[in-house]
This record gives sequence, structure tokens and C-alpha cells, in this order.
Amino acid sequence: MFDQIKGVIFDMDGTLIDSMWVWRKIDEDFILKQGIEMLPEDLMGNISHLSFHETAEYFKREFRLPESVEDIKNHWNTQAKHEYTHNVLLKDNALALLTALKAKGIKMAIATSSSKELLENTVSSKGIAHFFDVIVTTDMAGKTKVEPDVYLLAAKLMDIAPESIAVFEDIPAAMTGAKKAGMKVFGVHDKFSEDKKEEILGICHTYIENFGELLPHLL
Repeated sequence: MFDQIKGVIFDMDGTLIDSMWVWRKIDEDFILKQGIEMLPEDLMGNISHLSFHETAEYFKREFRLPESVEDIKNHWNTQAKHEYTHNVLLKDNALALLTALKAKGIKMAIATSSSKELLENTVSSKGIAHFFDVIVTTDMAGKTKVEPDVYLLAAKLMDIAPESIAVFEDIPAAMTGAKKAGMKVFGVHDKFSEDKKEEILGICHTYIENFGELLPHLL
């Protein structure tokens, strides 16, 4: 399964870490505060594939917020940082998989739609920063994960051909972008994308419920 793989790119939220509940909570608090008639899952569906900056632009535009885009992003970073540091956990067997991939000499990267500040804080607080050769965000790439740009940027920085890279993602839109990049796509189960499983199965090359399923292939 990993014989031809020289590099692996991980999404962060919902894939490497169990964090989607944080953004669901932020969305719910916002909807309640603003008195908006929209279900949290509908809001998350509209923004899940957007970059951090684009999400802030979406909120300002759609809900006519008086705050600047930068103020919105700073507010979210402040809200999320505490939860990510103290309450967000790695997905089951994520650490074991990272360790096994490192032992095989496979380069690793993170490609996320979250802010670089939050990404760097997360890998540091979870003690996993040393596993990654590259970290990139969709803001750095200039395109959302529906497009291949962020994955191709990671590949370029790792100096590995796209066809020799595996990507782990939890939502269909991001899997589509990784597939456009010509990479092998692993769909990772997350409870916040369970309703999209049929769509996910139609996009990814391999679907896993738990990272532990892959460990025997790395021995």
C-alpha cells in the first residue's frame, strides 16, 4: 500500500485531530448571538472547503458584520487556540501512524484550511511538530482545497512528484482537490462528515475508519 509512496500529506481538522466540534461550537455561538435562522450543519457545509481568510470574508459578507476580516480572524484564533491546546485530541492511532511513517523515511506535510498560527500552535502543543517536513495553508496557496494548488505546493516543498504522494482528508471537496493533483487519496472517517460517506467513497481511493488499519502495512 505504501511501497510507491514517498510522501504523505495530512489535513489537520477532522483528519489528524478531532477538532471539528470546536468550529461547530464557534458556529453555534455565532448563530445564537446574531439570531440567524440557519442550522449549524448548513453553515459548516457552506464554509468547510474555504480557506481561513475566505471563511472570514464569507461571514463578513453574508452576515454584514461590522468587524473587519482581520478582527474576525483574530477572534476565531483566540477562541480556537485554547480549545486546540487543552481539549482537542489527536485522532486514534494518529501518533502511531506518524511514528511508523517516519521510521520508513516517508516525508510528511500538513495542508490545512486553518490559519498558519493555529496550525503551528497545534503541532507544537501536541508534540508532533518534528514529524513534519512541510506545513502549508490554503491561504499560502491562494486557492481552496477544491483545487489542487495547496497539495501541489506541499509536493513542491517536499520535492516529491505528486504521483508518489498519499493524501489523508475527511471531506469530499478536499479529496477532489487532492485527486486533481494526481495523488493517492485516503478518506478518513470523522463523525462530522458521516452524512457524506457515500460521496466520499466515490472520490477516494481508500477509506479508513481508523489510522490503526494502516499500521500492518508499514511493518
